Amino acid sequence: MHRVQIIRSKYFKEHWEITLILIISSLYATALELLRIYISPKNNYLFFIWNLFLAWIPYLIGIYLPVAYYTMRSKFFAYVLLIIWFLFWPNSPYILTDLLHLKQKQNIPLWFDLGLILSFAWAGLMLGFISLIEIQNLIRKRTNTTISWLFACFVLLTGALGIYIGRYGRLNSWDVFIPEKLYSTLLVNLNDKTTRIDMLGMTGMYAIFLFIGYLTVKLIIKIPDRMAL
Repeated sequence: MHRVQIIRSKYFKEHWEITLILIISSLYATALELLRIYISPKNNYLFFIWNLFLAWIPYLIGIYLPVAYYTMRSKFFAYVLLIIWFLFWPNSPYILTDLLHLKQKQNIPLWFDLGLILSFAWAGLMLGFISLIEIQNLIRKRTNTTISWLFACFVLLTGALGIYIGRYGRLNSWDVFIPEKLYSTLLVNLNDKTTRIDMLGMTGMYAIFLFIGYLTVKLIIKIPDRMAL
């Protein structure tokens, strides 16, 4: 029991700073939306807050799962958490597509809405990347570096597909538990030539973008403060 407490204390102590900055980032984006509602109650983006809430789910699971895996006698619950994390992860980068809502609105400067959407998108993307780093590290310690990177690439690829399905198929993470709905959506998009090109093109483009962004964050983390001249 004492060993479990030590593991939890050490692990969460190392994550409080990044969690705090992500909380601040999320509160800042939410404050901008509340300010926007105050200025102009019509045509608001209140659903951005919901999208950001969904992005927090994989992050919270991502920082808890390593502790759960090493401290629980039964690994079943840990694997259940991993599945839930995988299903909700696309919600993090999905907020990037909310830029499609950027249009000139009455009484609201375009630069304000751009900053608002980017604030939500940035917070969501960082929540996703940090949680993926945590899960990849867990897998690397249990297997090896190659398998962990194959897993990360698989998550980024399926995450990009999830973004397309969420944006244009209008499906949610929990719709995976309705197989016929998910299957019919994919089938419709694959059978039509135009939507098939859109789905494959967007998935490929976003997967590459997410991979470059994720790799950048991974490399930044490796730059120690002592390297500053």
